[in-house]
Amino acid sequence: MVGILLEFWNYKLKDDPYKLQNINKKDIELAEKAFHIKLPQAYIDLLIEQNGGCLKNTYLPVNFKNWADNHILFDYLLGIKKDKGIMESNYLLKEWGVKEKNLIIISGDGHFFIALDYRTNEEKPTIVYIDTTENQITKIYEDFSTMVNSLYEEEDLENQEDIEEIEELRKHLQNSKKKSIELMESMDNDDIVEGIHMYVGATAGFIQEDYVFIEKLLKFIQHSNEDIRLAAAECLWRSISSGNIKENKVISLVLDIFKNENHPDIKYFYDDIIENQAK
Repeated sequence: MVGILLEFWNYKLKDDPYKLQNINKKDIELAEKAFHIKLPQAYIDLLIEQNGGCLKNTYLPVNFKNWADNHILFDYLLGIKKDKGIMESNYLLKEWGVKEKNLIIISGDGHFFIALDYRTNEEKPTIVYIDTTENQITKIYEDFSTMVNSLYEEEDLENQEDIEEIEELRKHLQNSKKKSIELMESMDNDDIVEGIHMYVGATAGFIQEDYVFIEKLLKFIQHSNEDIRLAAAECLWRSISSGNIKENKVISLVLDIFKNENHPDIKYFYDDIIENQAK
């Protein structure tokens, strides 16, 4: 429990509305006799350190069906004193229309509660989430210790969301890259042009190590269709200008093809590459 205690309570909070007077043995006995249960030792250990209060880590990961978020708020833990803390459980459950018995509320705002569930075991409660709006009770953890060790900070949540967003973007770019290759293999000229632009977007322009794609572009800038030649030429020009293509052999091949082109845009690409090489 030592590792948990160091990171559990929000000691920086000066006026904690959920913090009760220090707990004693009589408080614990009062609760266990009133509810006819055995409180988790991990819960008691935390209350000995501080008898209820706001928490440092305030999010719990959950896996609910049809639930947009993958976490719930758990920002305080109720302590024990006569008519206070968890001793108000029966009143709160009745007030919010929860008819199930043998549940001890340890957190929540009324619209939802997090509770110790003693309905099937008087000594080893599971942890449940009570949705009073939907009248549903869902088990979220096997025991109190597992729940406590699963808590994390909002910063961790933001980092996790960033990771998930990056992963979604990576998958999207992979799919775009795959689709772009299929388009470039098409016999339709418009598909080929779209495929070139899509591939560049999917790789963020970093094509220096993709020799297969570079070879395709070298073929496309000699294509009979002007739109395909222009799309491939622009892609190669941007990649050379930005330094993504550095091999002199490739640059020389591009310039040899560009210098024989009559299209004004491709002539501009040629002159620009020559000018930058001279610097």
